[in-house]
Amino acid sequence: MSEDQPVFVQLRRKDPSVQWGFRMNGGRDQGSILYIQKLSRNGVGDRSGLRPGDGILKINNVPATYLDHEQAKMEIIRSGNELDFVVQRDAVDVGQHRGAQTKPAPKQRSEVDEEPSMYKGYTNPNVQSRSFKILQQSLNYSEAPQDGPAEAGQMKLMSMSDFMYSTGMSY
Repeated sequence: MSEDQPVFVQLRRKDPSVQWGFRMNGGRDQGSILYIQKLSRNGVGDRSGLRPGDGILKINNVPATYLDHEQAKMEIIRSGNELDFVVQRDAVDVGQHRGAQTKPAPKQRSEVDEEPSMYKGYTNPNVQSRSFKILQQSLNYSEAPQDGPAEAGQMKLMSMSDFMYSTGMSY
């Protein structure tokens, strides 16, 4: 097999308390591809065939090209005890890359301010499910209905009184 062909690497462990035995760097948020920086000697990654400098193309069939570092970590955690990589051998010169990256990228923080609801814990009014958005678009809420709820109720009340009057019922 040629060195420029992607390589499929399977990592398996029996116990989730056993570490995978590699250090991953990079990610879209760090302006670099995801890659294997370091391996623990005789660790799961070392025994499975990973090498320092391997560029990670896929994590469990998920393309890694557009993953941030944290997203890649979450994919690895979700894998449980069976982790599959598709890697490009020698994609990064680990010695050169380490010297070039002297300062880690700052971590971005986000804050959500939510008010508690008496019935449902916290709700975020800005979050809507995809199905809700589709329903909202299909119903086209841009125009307010001509007959509001009060008018519709009055119409029903009037038709009820007409019915009662025509049948001789009183109230």
